[in-house]
Amino acid sequence: MRAIPKYDIRGIGIWGFQEQAQFVDYLLADGALKTGMLVAINAEKIILAEQNPLLSELIKSAEYKYADGISIVRSIKRKYAAASCLQRIAGVDLWQALMRSAGLRRIPVFLVGGKPEVLAKVEQKLVAAWGVKIVGSHSGYFKDEERSALFQAIQESGAALVTVALGSPKQELFMRCCQQIYPNALYMGVGGTFDVFSGTVKRAPKVWQSLGLEWLYRVLAQPTRIGRLARLCKYASYHYRGQL
Repeated sequence: MRAIPKYDIRGIGIWGFQEQAQFVDYLLADGALKTGMLVAINAEKIILAEQNPLLSELIKSAEYKYADGISIVRSIKRKYAAASCLQRIAGVDLWQALMRSAGLRRIPVFLVGGKPEVLAKVEQKLVAAWGVKIVGSHSGYFKDEERSALFQAIQESGAALVTVALGSPKQELFMRCCQQIYPNALYMGVGGTFDVFSGTVKRAPKVWQSLGLEWLYRVLAQPTRIGRLARLCKYASYHYRGQL
């Protein structure tokens, strides 16, 4: 497989996978799932990282950062002429592709996050759809003092793929701490993916996704997210001023 380029946006190195299939093939190359930490990068996360030194450190140390937001794709193309073929890789789609591959290859999976009833639906659907081998799970409701026991459970499960739906920066912090104890897995932060996959939250229609307006659909569907527009506007100012 040819070398994958990396692009720098506001000090964060992002892998230049041209499409999702290429990324999945890379992670599963040589017949074994790679280890490390996957972090989806979008405009909001760039701003959050600049406001939170700990999150910035966690993101920069992650092994695999990919362009989840259309704004990031457009910024990379604006800054790098060689990136004209780069496509957005939506975290929810990448997660489902990895789950399909995990089912086919009998890769052991551990799930963390979501409400108990949502997590139960996710497990049932994963098994029914792709025969995913789920070796453990825990809802997103646990105390800080319970994390060590959860880390141990993940380690003892032998999971090769650990997906964490806790939202940023909590999920990045959780993954990094768990990785230090159990490095033999691929960790993926998936935000609200469990809610979408279980049908609890409706994803934006395909036309909104193709227009790069999935973020706007989420704001309109959930007005409580309106505060996030300030971060998007700040990132837009970086983009149009060429401060990338």
